[in-house]
Amino acid sequence: MYFCWSGDRPRSQNPGPAGPGGDALLQAASGERHSLLLLSNGAVQSCGDNSHGQLGRKGVQRGERPERIPALKTLPVRLVSCGKEHSLAVCHRGRVFAWGAGSEGQLGTGDFKEVNFIPKKITLTDIKIIQVSCGHYHSLALSEDGQVFSWGKNSDGQLGLGKEVPSQASPQRVRSLEGIPLAQVAAGGAHSFALSLPGTSFGWGSNRAGQLALSGNNVPAQAYKPRSVGALKNLGVIYISCGYEHTAVLTQKDPSSNGVPRKTLPEISRIHQSLTEEWMAVAKGSAQFEAAESKIKAVFSSPACLTASFLKKR
Repeated sequence: MYFCWSGDRPRSQNPGPAGPGGDALLQAASGERHSLLLLSNGAVQSCGDNSHGQLGRKGVQRGERPERIPALKTLPVRLVSCGKEHSLAVCHRGRVFAWGAGSEGQLGTGDFKEVNFIPKKITLTDIKIIQVSCGHYHSLALSEDGQVFSWGKNSDGQLGLGKEVPSQASPQRVRSLEGIPLAQVAAGGAHSFALSLPGTSFGWGSNRAGQLALSGNNVPAQAYKPRSVGALKNLGVIYISCGYEHTAVLTQKDPSSNGVPRKTLPEISRIHQSLTEEWMAVAKGSAQFEAAESKIKAVFSSPACLTASFLKKR
């Protein structure tokens, strides 16, 4: 069962198919007043406020119930993300489409148009994107080869491009992260994070509420370029999520717990052919079976591990 509501009028959706033909719900993303639903067949539905075109459906002022976005019908989508009033989608070929509010360049389509009803492809020549994340007025993208791109508002350095850089209407490479193998990006209200394959966290942008977890004397109110977060260094971070002015991380279980001990995951694991062959060769009931089963559970329960599996190894 999943629930959806508008304002103070909650209503529940009865158990059953999330879309036509019995397609299951794969992902749900929410902005300030709109939501996107990604189904197992690659279809994207939207509902909520459409004052800035964030539903991707022209001629609709408000969508009370989820309906499919027409412009994306021929594109199997793999991932969606919502900003305050804009939306992004990654299709199966690694192309990114954007729609909704664009006054700060947060759509990455080359202009600062305030209202955009129709999804438009972002120009990233010969670059395959595997993950995107929307902040309030900025956006981040992670490419297959581990590069990070940012665009939109940069008032607090949330683009990671430096202090004097204005809002950007097209994707810009975050060069200070080049050479670091990355597994995930996350955008908040006016701050950003990236997670490396070995589990190092990098934060930048606004730190007014302590959302970057920076420590020491004279902690800055903003970080204009990515900074390694020492407070998270030894926690074994495997996933990061950013809110408007806060950040949450998912860590590996404590070695004393009954779950997967940290020592089995020295860095974010990847799924590859030799590893699957190794798992398949383990006999049930053997001493290696339990260890293999634990690692399978760890990998498939971690979004960062799954993302890392699609990255090209350097």
